[in-house]
Amino acid sequence: MPNGQVRRGAKACQSLQGASLDAAIGAQLLDKVAPAALALALQVQDEIAARIGQADELRSKQLERARYEADLARRRFLKVDPDNRLVADALEADWNACLRQISALQQSHDQQRQSDAKALDSQARERVMAIAADFPRVWHDPRTDPIERKRMLALLIEDVTIVADRKEITAGIRWRGGQTSSIRVARSLPIAQVRKTPPQVVIALDQLLETCSDTQAAKRLNEMGYRNWRQEPFTYLKVRRMRIAYKLRSRYERLRARGLQTAEEIAQRLGVCVATVSHWANLGILEREIYGGPSHCLYVMPEPGTVVAPKIGRPRKLPSEMAVAHDQQEIV
Repeated sequence: MPNGQVRRGAKACQSLQGASLDAAIGAQLLDKVAPAALALALQVQDEIAARIGQADELRSKQLERARYEADLARRRFLKVDPDNRLVADALEADWNACLRQISALQQSHDQQRQSDAKALDSQARERVMAIAADFPRVWHDPRTDPIERKRMLALLIEDVTIVADRKEITAGIRWRGGQTSSIRVARSLPIAQVRKTPPQVVIALDQLLETCSDTQAAKRLNEMGYRNWRQEPFTYLKVRRMRIAYKLRSRYERLRARGLQTAEEIAQRLGVCVATVSHWANLGILEREIYGGPSHCLYVMPEPGTVVAPKIGRPRKLPSEMAVAHDQQEIV
């Protein structure tokens, strides 16, 4: 923003990102306003110089008048009869007062001239003229210090009034010389919205998690051509973060919701050890679903009395069914 005054108009002006607004003001400066505004700035500087010259002339005349009055006081003092002490003392006091006034006026005059000289610095005027001649190049030159850009704006802009709502920022610009203009820029998206994953990617991940682990889902998303909000390929960690952010159930959670159980739970219910559960799964007696690596799996608990045909060997009954048959034999 320029060094000039900035007035914030309405609600939502407490937190604004100024980069886009500065860019819009700079673009308008280069596109429409810069040449005329710079010419106006030079004209104003010329007017200031003229007024400074007039004021300096008035101060010089005032100083000249004070010197004339002091000279009259001196001559009156020199003409007085020395024996007339009262009149002589009064005239001497008048003369001293005139001299003090001259000294004060001279000091004030010198100080003001020094101040005016800074305002009329020839080098400053040359810089303004150089900017007017090649303003776009100077503005975009990476070697131009940001402070210099602010000085350029301060030279051209009186103040900026900002009114913002949730969607856009309106800036009313008052240029040096009284001209006004208005620009509108869209507000920058909140970082949470910038980092938002496209909905189609979230939907695709939700579908993949029905059959894939986080690692497998990352590989499939990349094969489908999807990328995250930074346009980076997916990894296990990126999928996991996205899944948590969008409250998607993992492959494990989905299997558990379908009733699948751990090896320990199956072993406890069937009265066997965990190694036996794994062995039966390898034989195909028990159905299992992998949710991670080979050692990360859940098992389907068969219905009581179900006979499962293993891939290797003869069909056999599960322990629960064999126990029932054994009890029946003892009863007979």
